[in-house]
Amino acid sequence: MPGADEAPPVGPALPLNGATVLLGRLPARYDSVVCLLFAGTRPVLVRNRDRAWEFPGGHAETGEDIEATARREAREEAGAELGDVHIDGHYVLADGHTTVVTHAQVASCRPLTGEFETVEVRAFDRLPEEELSWDDGLYTHLLRAIGLPGAPEVSRD
Repeated sequence: MPGADEAPPVGPALPLNGATVLLGRLPARYDSVVCLLFAGTRPVLVRNRDRAWEFPGGHAETGEDIEATARREAREEAGAELGDVHIDGHYVLADGHTTVVTHAQVASCRPLTGEFETVEVRAFDRLPEEELSWDDGLYTHLLRAIGLPGAPEVSRD
């Protein structure tokens, strides 16, 4: 065990940056909702003006349930109206932030208005491996664990 003035041993980063994924269960309380958005089998992401590519999501407004939050965030950030919204579970980040995970198909889309934080919407064949807002692998893990399309190919190195 290192002494008080010794640095802890350096090792590999925690998987998913320490996030705990709990599919099939809802938390007692949550901070935000994310919607894994699809056009057919293609993941639809939004490019945040201050970050990079991500799935739409955000905090619930007063009186909103999970589905209403997913629908509003998809509409605001992607200009998307959704088909059925499926609630998949949740994840808890290392700092305690809890996010409910949903997924849905885009039923229709309208152009972005520019009044929200996204500047572009794009359907990808697979999640981009670079230029994601977060590089923790959480999106890839969620797609694979839920059985949704669009995760990057597993490298065979």
